[in-house]
Amino acid sequence: MNRLTCIVGLLSLGLAGCGNLPDIQRAEKAAAEGNVEEARAQLEELARFGLADAQVELGDLYAEQDTPAARQQALDWYRKAADQGSDRAAIRIGKMNAREGETPEQRANGARYLRKALAEGDKSALIPLINLYIHFPREFPNGKPLELIQQAREAGDPKGDVALARYYLLTDQFDSHTDDIEGLCAPIAEAQPECFQMLARVYLVDGRSEDLKALIDRAKGAWEQGSIEDRDLYLFARWLSDDETPQKQVAATNELYLMLTPGYVPALTARAKLIMENNYLAEPEVVIEMLREARANGDLKASLSLARAYERGRIVPTDPKKAIQYAMEAREKYPSAEYLLGRIYKRGYLGEPDPEKAKEHLLTAARRGFPKADYALAELYWEAKGIEVNRVYAWSFALLAVEGGVERAKELMVDMVLSLPEHTEKRAEALYRQERAARRQMLAEGTSGPATTTKQGG
Repeated sequence: MNRLTCIVGLLSLGLAGCGNLPDIQRAEKAAAEGNVEEARAQLEELARFGLADAQVELGDLYAEQDTPAARQQALDWYRKAADQGSDRAAIRIGKMNAREGETPEQRANGARYLRKALAEGDKSALIPLINLYIHFPREFPNGKPLELIQQAREAGDPKGDVALARYYLLTDQFDSHTDDIEGLCAPIAEAQPECFQMLARVYLVDGRSEDLKALIDRAKGAWEQGSIEDRDLYLFARWLSDDETPQKQVAATNELYLMLTPGYVPALTARAKLIMENNYLAEPEVVIEMLREARANGDLKASLSLARAYERGRIVPTDPKKAIQYAMEAREKYPSAEYLLGRIYKRGYLGEPDPEKAKEHLLTAARRGFPKADYALAELYWEAKGIEVNRVYAWSFALLAVEGGVERAKELMVDMVLSLPEHTEKRAEALYRQERAARRQMLAEGTSGPATTTKQGG
């Protein structure tokens, strides 16, 4: 029996036999044992041959990597399976685009898949669709999230109660519904851990410090008993000292992070960041050691934090070479690492400014959705240190930075406008629209290839 004949036989006989040929069950076993490369090797041949189940499983492996490139690969495999009629693949596309879509087009695509799945009886599509409608009301003016929430609650889905609490929060009705939210969330917090954040907000808004302390103790107990996962406690801890929290609870966050370390690697990095922002919590050496430990365990956010520490020189002496090393590790996952690299070369931390390298990294960061990089590019072309002044590029990048919410860009534009001829301004605005459209197209296609202004400064 030749290899192709055996594979065809496997497809019809449930994938059993034929020696060492790829097998879904072996792939699942390898993944469960942490051998991701072996799992991927088993699945890829079957996926490329056209087996939809293997394509879905392979997509799941890529989705777990949590990088833009890996997510795009996951979507590509899901689409191949969905084209063959796989409902599992279709719901994954819907959920991924709803959760992580960066453009209105991607989110609309996610909503279409979710609505289709819901119409076909897949109740798991309901909450992602509600979340999408709540978070992007202007994109879905006919979404009617309250009707869907009521549908979920009538069906006995506790996620409907969480969705109603979230609806009050995102529609600026939280303060007037604190009693309702407490009633919704208090009974189900262990089963729906997002409720810990909702209840904490209620107690902070109402000034109920004793109830907040009891809630934090409840979260600790739930974690110790295994009722909530490491990630659930971590997200609650992080929220307690987040900028959106009504009153930051730094000591409580630090205590919860300490419970999670060293076993839960993201808590190592998060605690190091907390200490950098509140340096009375520990000595600088402790921070660096925590970050190095997290990095050794594969946390790229720790690499990014180390790059920032060595670039800024606040808790360790400035070392641009180390900053570049760590930023290079983190750049695939974090656009801010590209921005940091651009800033190092723009400011000449290695001795002399290198505007060409600065431009390369800043443009990559900007096109990956980091608007501070647009501002830095506007400065670069306006100040022209090492490159020619280009007012068209400077103004177009400043417009992109303003659109991205960078307030300093408005001040720069005030300085620029006095010496900017009208015809130059019009050319710059045309270029801005062209670049913006190209970026949106890139995001919609999940690529990071060159956009319209690739030749800027070239």
